[in-house]
Amino acid sequence: MAIIEPSRVIDERKAIGLHPSCPVPVGAIMCYDAAFWQWVCENPGYAECDGWLKGAYLVPYRPSPAPPLSSFSARGKLRRTAKDNQILVLKVPGFGAPTAVMTLEELVAFGIKKFVSLGAAGGLQPNMNVGDIVICDRAIRDEGTSYHYLADDKFAYASPEITENLCTAFKRKGIEYSIGSSWTTDAPYRETFEKLRRHRSNGVATVEMEASALFAVSAYRGVSLSSVFAISDILSEEDWNQGYHSKEKLESLKQTFDIALEAIAVDNNNKMKTK
Repeated sequence: MAIIEPSRVIDERKAIGLHPSCPVPVGAIMCYDAAFWQWVCENPGYAECDGWLKGAYLVPYRPSPAPPLSSFSARGKLRRTAKDNQILVLKVPGFGAPTAVMTLEELVAFGIKKFVSLGAAGGLQPNMNVGDIVICDRAIRDEGTSYHYLADDKFAYASPEITENLCTAFKRKGIEYSIGSSWTTDAPYRETFEKLRRHRSNGVATVEMEASALFAVSAYRGVSLSSVFAISDILSEEDWNQGYHSKEKLESLKQTFDIALEAIAVDNNNKMKTK
């Protein structure tokens, strides 16, 4: 057991009055992109959390139509009903595996069991374009955090159930996507030509900074997590095509947001029983 367990951090916050007043959400979407987060914050139907989750939002989600306005109090707080799924949406404070993992650890200690990490990634394959959507099924562990949770191995893996849910939702809505592996690195300024050539030749689709560590922690803690990326830039030997502030990337994140809500809200146990 670690000296500092995340559950002790949650207990301390309870003791000093910082525990959120909301029930534990059915899942959480972890976001990173500033422009996308501004779009999330501007939605008038989302209820802001309190306590140590202040600044995050609860999104009511049903596979059927959205809840009526009567579901919200005068202060915009969601009135909990048995038919509602509340999904937490929050912005991770910064980038990289250590920060994302600390956030995930605390959310797991709060009681959340299902996650989608929704971010941006660099494209490694020559047929990619800015704004493409990629579901990450596994990630190369070229970062340090995951090795504190799992034994040495090349890959860490996404949740099969949530990944399946994501694919099903994308197909149902007719939104184009691909599935592929990612290269997770702590050193974005050391993405060398030699590494690019090696990973590209091995079919690796993307490069980013969080996925492998998040997959490792989710496996260690026994929760479900998958990652989806909107391509923000393309790496090649000829040029670096930057699209961080492009409308294509932002629109892809918006499209994927609804998909992520649906993927979390699906009850896989019930789905399996009805097959």
